Amino acid sequence: MKCSNYNNILHINDKLTLLFNSYSGIFIAVKNRSILKNENLLELSNDSVIYKQLVDCGFLVDDSVDEYAKLCNLITETENNTDEYILHVNPTLDCNLNCWYCYENHIANSKMPETIVSNIIKFVAKLIGQNRIKRFELGFFGGEPLFYFNQIAKVLINEINELCLDNGVLFSVHFTSNATLLNDSIISYLAKYRCGFQITLDGDNQYHNQIRHFKNGIGTFEIIISNIEKLVKTGIDVIIRINYTSDNVCSLSKLVNRLSKIDDKYRQVIKIDLQRVWQDRKTGEDDTEVIIKHIRHKLNEHGYKVLANFIPHNVKNICYGDKINHSVINYNGDVFACTARDFSESNRIGYLETNGAIIYDENILRQRNNAKLQKQVCRTCRIAPICGGGCKQCALEDLGNNNCTFGYNENDKNNIILDIFEHSYNLG
Repeated sequence: MKCSNYNNILHINDKLTLLFNSYSGIFIAVKNRSILKNENLLELSNDSVIYKQLVDCGFLVDDSVDEYAKLCNLITETENNTDEYILHVNPTLDCNLNCWYCYENHIANSKMPETIVSNIIKFVAKLIGQNRIKRFELGFFGGEPLFYFNQIAKVLINEINELCLDNGVLFSVHFTSNATLLNDSIISYLAKYRCGFQITLDGDNQYHNQIRHFKNGIGTFEIIISNIEKLVKTGIDVIIRINYTSDNVCSLSKLVNRLSKIDDKYRQVIKIDLQRVWQDRKTGEDDTEVIIKHIRHKLNEHGYKVLANFIPHNVKNICYGDKINHSVINYNGDVFACTARDFSESNRIGYLETNGAIIYDENILRQRNNAKLQKQVCRTCRIAPICGGGCKQCALEDLGNNNCTFGYNENDKNNIILDIFEHSYNLG
């Protein structure tokens, strides 16, 4: 037997040592640090009970096990799951707001024509007709995807839902939206489906309205809060994404107080996703992240489920952009793999033909699919099974750099593990 390459030993204090295997995801708390003299778990082989636990939990593995190959196989298996297909559609790249941090190049008055809508329906019909998928998720992105709702989103939902019903496929709908264009008619229509929304807030009323306001300067905070409440009251799932920076983080306590006024029974079905704006993001913990931990705990106290913060999830719980059964169809028929980059022609991976077939650039797909864990630093990293070297997009863009894609140092890795521990056991 040998020690796993993915073992992590964190000495919390003189009385407690935390063991974590990043492949199995299992923690073991050791109360007496003295039993780990040289941090070599093989030293514990004289205790048959502990030894068996270490083997069962993946801390000790057989000498013949190639852990890197095992991890690569896990990634391939996860990415190539064909039970589900996720299709994102951009009805437009236009938006009624203009947030300073948005990475997209908005195109005024852009609109998906009827021909592209028809071609998408042909694509889904062929896909579902192959009778291999069990679930189909139709996601709307953009721009603001509620533009032209009746002409684009509603038509696609109606047609694809019928295709799924006819073929025994579970159908769901998701919108990534600023929620300012929602109305009672749209909400009533969407309530008939398994539907979810991701909606962003940017701090309390004051800070949010500085960033998310209409062209006439009127703020959107109360409009969005009201629409969130209407959605959850009709049974539509909502993820509130709270974008924070070192400037607006001081306003989040007031935001929590406002969210606490939402009826308790609805708070329990809302998820909160705290995300630092990418232009303000830093490696490691700073004062802003210390405040965010406090905010996370306050939200938990008010009954909200807060999604993991700063925890990589690029292997077992991968981004939809890494899945073989995923695509993004832009309003003009261009096809992309990732929603987290601008939809320029240089980033596309293919295009949609009039017969409903997607013609892919096989060279780009090959590079993208082979990008993960190619760096030597990734092959020997103790948290590789949770980081995976980044998503395919990040890994591809950083292939020429031999350093860690995210710049993690050993202390950063320890903080990630502690975050996982705290989130898993809802500590604090």
